[in-house]
Amino acid sequence: MSRPRPHSDPDPASGSAGRAGDGHRAARTGAAVALLAAAVCYASWLLAPVLNPGLRPVRSYLSELAARDQPYHLFFQLGDVVTGLCAVVAGVLLGRVAREVPRVARWGLVVFGVATAVDGGWTTMDCAPSVDARCARLEELGELSWRHQAHTVTSSVAVAGALLSLVALLAVLRGPARRRTGLVVAVVLAVGTVGTLVASVHPGYGLGLWQRTQLAGLSGWLLLAAAVALRGTGSRPERSR
Repeated sequence: MSRPRPHSDPDPASGSAGRAGDGHRAARTGAAVALLAAAVCYASWLLAPVLNPGLRPVRSYLSELAARDQPYHLFFQLGDVVTGLCAVVAGVLLGRVAREVPRVARWGLVVFGVATAVDGGWTTMDCAPSVDARCARLEELGELSWRHQAHTVTSSVAVAGALLSLVALLAVLRGPARRRTGLVVAVVLAVGTVGTLVASVHPGYGLGLWQRTQLAGLSGWLLLAAAVALRGTGSRPERSR
């Protein structure tokens, strides 16, 4: 009669590793979902022809959609706030589990998120200068509220954070498909940003169209970051940093 085999207890280390792996996957999925939500909310300006057809696509800043004297401004403000909060959450989650993503890329995402949330929640414009001559005159004289004047600062910080994050992300992307996608997004964002800067000095150069190109690039960057959060950069993740 053979002796019964001794019962072997499960390895606690393997169980802990499995739970940690599940936690990492959940965090990466959460970051990807947050980035997808941010990209969608940041594209709320696509509804402008329906909600606020009075603003001119060629000449108007997209930020004027959220100006406090414009119809449905709360909708566009909420879009920016949700975008910013989702970006911050994604940046924090990626900092915990996606060590292959450069720290600069993660912090750029957080900077973009904070600045965008502040932009939508506190530093919205008072009025829309592209369609309101009185507003344009008051803006020129510096007689509008501090929030209106601070809007340029928060918007610029948001774009700077996004550009920094995208450049850092491009440096670690591996594989032809990922690199091509990253380069297309970078070109669209760079062209839109440069065009916006030039047209802000020469308003007749199609400011609205350039800024819409810029925001399309920003949404593309958020989608690219979502793909990286979910599937990685294409290189072997580092264990620690």
